Amino acid sequence: MLHTLTRDEFSLAEHFGAAGPVTGLGADTVTRWRDHAPDWAGKHWVYSEPDDRGARYLHPANITTD
Repeated sequence: MLHTLTRDEFSLAEHFGAAGPVTGLGADTVTRWRDHAPDWAGKHWVYSEPDDRGARYLHPANITTD
């Protein structure tokens, strides 16, 4: 699932360790995300909001221009 964030949302999430550049991820993850999210710019990731059990998951993220 591709997430879209504003630059401010991304910066805040990155500050708290909930988002970042893909350089910190494994190549297999990036390749899989490219296959599943063709509109992904391929530069950033973000954790999802907690699910009903409190678990968060990594997702590809695009940053919008303001």
